[in-house]
Amino acid sequence: MKLIIKFFLLLFSICSFSQNSLKGKVRDSIGKPIVSANIVIKDTLNNIISYSISDANGYYEIPSFEYLGNGFLHVSHINFKNIIKELDLANSSNYTNLNFTLTKSDITSLNEIIITANRKSFSTKKDTLSYNTDAYKNESDRKIEDILKKLPGIEVNATSGEIKYKGKSIETVLLEGDDLFGYNYSLGTKNINVDIVEQVQAIENYSENPLLKGIENDDKVALTLKLKKSKIEFSGNIDLGAGLFDGKSEALDFNSNLLGITKNYKSFGTTAFNSIGINHSPFDYFGFNINLEQIKEDEFLAEKIIPETRFNKILKDDRLNINNQYFGNYNAIFRINDRLKIKTNLYYVNDEIKNTQLYRNEYIINNDIFSTEDKSIIDKEPIQYRGDIEIKYNASETSLLTYKFRIKKEFIDTQSLINTNNISYDSELNSEDFYIRQSLLYTKKLSDKKALQLSIFQSSNVIPQTFKINPSVIDLNVNFYDVQQVKNKKNYVKLHSSYLGVASSGDKYTFSFGGMLEKNELNSEILSLSEIENDITENGSNNVDYSKQKIYQTSTYDINIGKFEFSPEISFRYFFQSIEDRVTNTIYEKNNIIINPAINFRYSITKSSFLNASVDYDQNGIAQNYIFQNPVLLNNRVLESNIPSLELQKATSYGLFYFKNDMYNQLQLNFNINYETTKGNFFTNSLINSNITSIQYFYLNQNNDNLSFSSSISKYLPLVKSTVKLISNFSVSRYKNIVNESGLRDNTGQFFKSDLFFKSAFKSFFNFENIFSYSKSTFKNEDSNRFINESINNVFKVMLKPTKVWYVMLSSDYLIPNLKNNSENYMFLDATIRYRPKNKNFDFSFSGKNLLNEKRFQQTQISDFSTNIFTTNILPIYFLFNVSYSF
Repeated sequence: MKLIIKFFLLLFSICSFSQNSLKGKVRDSIGKPIVSANIVIKDTLNNIISYSISDANGYYEIPSFEYLGNGFLHVSHINFKNIIKELDLANSSNYTNLNFTLTKSDITSLNEIIITANRKSFSTKKDTLSYNTDAYKNESDRKIEDILKKLPGIEVNATSGEIKYKGKSIETVLLEGDDLFGYNYSLGTKNINVDIVEQVQAIENYSENPLLKGIENDDKVALTLKLKKSKIEFSGNIDLGAGLFDGKSEALDFNSNLLGITKNYKSFGTTAFNSIGINHSPFDYFGFNINLEQIKEDEFLAEKIIPETRFNKILKDDRLNINNQYFGNYNAIFRINDRLKIKTNLYYVNDEIKNTQLYRNEYIINNDIFSTEDKSIIDKEPIQYRGDIEIKYNASETSLLTYKFRIKKEFIDTQSLINTNNISYDSELNSEDFYIRQSLLYTKKLSDKKALQLSIFQSSNVIPQTFKINPSVIDLNVNFYDVQQVKNKKNYVKLHSSYLGVASSGDKYTFSFGGMLEKNELNSEILSLSEIENDITENGSNNVDYSKQKIYQTSTYDINIGKFEFSPEISFRYFFQSIEDRVTNTIYEKNNIIINPAINFRYSITKSSFLNASVDYDQNGIAQNYIFQNPVLLNNRVLESNIPSLELQKATSYGLFYFKNDMYNQLQLNFNINYETTKGNFFTNSLINSNITSIQYFYLNQNNDNLSFSSSISKYLPLVKSTVKLISNFSVSRYKNIVNESGLRDNTGQFFKSDLFFKSAFKSFFNFENIFSYSKSTFKNEDSNRFINESINNVFKVMLKPTKVWYVMLSSDYLIPNLKNNSENYMFLDATIRYRPKNKNFDFSFSGKNLLNEKRFQQTQISDFSTNIFTTNILPIYFLFNVSYSF
């Protein structure tokens, strides 16, 4: 615009005055031509008469201007001092070759200006909500899971590591857009350092298969971790802690992670060892809580008939889990070329878990009163090797071939010394688990709105188990011991095809057709053997095959009308089952035609809130876990058997869910209510005495009902700069059982738990956090007898940051496991002091755990027919010095 104005002024001057001209060169102090210097002629009133700009040779020329008075010539350049020369333009012939030499301008230093502002804690873009981790982080946060627990709208299950966003389980956690961990994403969230993550993004309408984006029903959620730019190529950390337990034994904690990201390669590896009760792996060998991957693959896995020893979970693992765990994991994605990508996941776990447990049971059954007592010293050693590989090949821009393969080998050796009613037993359980699975999926994108998928899946799972106990609990003769052998095998094959599309109205639909074949083989044998005479007595065996076959067709249609979304679904199945018992030479078979309808309704109230309702009716076979008729010895007390049945279970469920996540007002609400009624189930018939418990499962066409309600309310209170959160869960179940030939009894169980969370966010050296938990369980039988268990737990933390390099955290954990017995109360004190030098990559910390040195934990629980007193030992007091280095 300035050039245009100057151009018109030049034309005006040419038309108004007599013609004249100027020309010359502009150079610097060493004679080098100056390019783009401005040469401007102005009159005495500072009006522009004419101008020119020097070329690459420093030459300029101002041709034919009409002005005869006095004026000024301005020569300027951004890097040089300006020159102003007075001219007598009436004698322009004196200026036909006017040259200038410019000198460098003086450098002027400006005072430093610092602009500070609080970075937004979140941002939204289409279907993605991005959390800036620095806005939620404090000195107590070490791993990214610590941050996820604080993010509005996100819930983390502390036991399994499962993550939910807006009440929905996420599919996976992506690392810079790539699915490195699969369903075992807790590997990343529990081990990736929070310091290297810049953002956590919650992605709605996520599609793992890029060819189906916008075609399939995008009712999926994923999280992605965006790393800081300085950490993209190569980063990691090493944590090394060493100390002493109260008994002077060594307390060790070592954990190292390595992250590498390049254009064609992405990897994350971790190596860990500890003896302080921490489980770095996604596999829980202490409490055997199943993770998300195991939930997803449950239908492919065989069952362990003899259950592994499970430990009480009312306290956290790092209070009870006396372990020596080695864990190694390596995850990598290789981009071979634009079409081929390979992902590998390798796992190794080796642990030794020691625990001492005491169970006292007091039974009141049919006016019969008796008690039992079992003290067990347990040493369990699990080992697992596992490898996964996934190959994705884009044959073209519209087709994708995905192959997945997994192989797992697991060994668990559990040795126990058991004292039962003053009888000492020595037992050993050896369990193996060999699992192999593979799948092939072909996706063809037919058009922008249509796609076809074809897949084949095959798996095999073999679980042999041997349980030895001495002396015998079956044959009471002296010098006899029992050996229970069980082998359970499952083979599974499934063919599946899907046609997906988007209608002209924008509605989405899916038509699926497929077939499935499953075969279970179970063999068991109880032997009583004499140590002296080599006598062998067979006390029962099973040799059973169970198979089921399905041919199915499923249709879903998603209808969107403004803020409303309807998703009806209907499935038709031909279902065939058979049981062949080779011991009794009997065969049972059953055919069924099944129709399973379902509908889901969603109403988007605002951009931040919605209401969801669902109804689902399902018929399915449940015989696979109840196929053996003759008893199997599970431990020193329990024999289990079944009366098999091929009848179907019919389940109807209703759900209503409300969610609100108002990020701008920092308010989160969700309410969830579910009711499920099932007709047809396997019930228990228990015969209990002071020495043995015999449990038999049998099928009845009776109802079981369950009503559950959960709510969560979270709000940031600006007045006190704190966040308050209330989480509540309530459930009511009606179930039936038979105890010591009592007849079928109706029972009701109620469970309530509420957690009140309060955390300050003061901009000072002092902050605190408090979690108060109350739980109550109530059992009621048909005689109107009520059995109530109540407990409270309060965890209070004080966080101090007296300087930028020092951090102190003090924590108290107060627990009353049963309010009726206030003498059973426990106080755990922990402390941590951390020093982190400014602008350094390392820090030092000193911590103490269980400073009051609680040595045992006891809890009393009451059920509809017994009072159970459980006692276990606790990790003793220990002190740990830790060095952490990040790079």
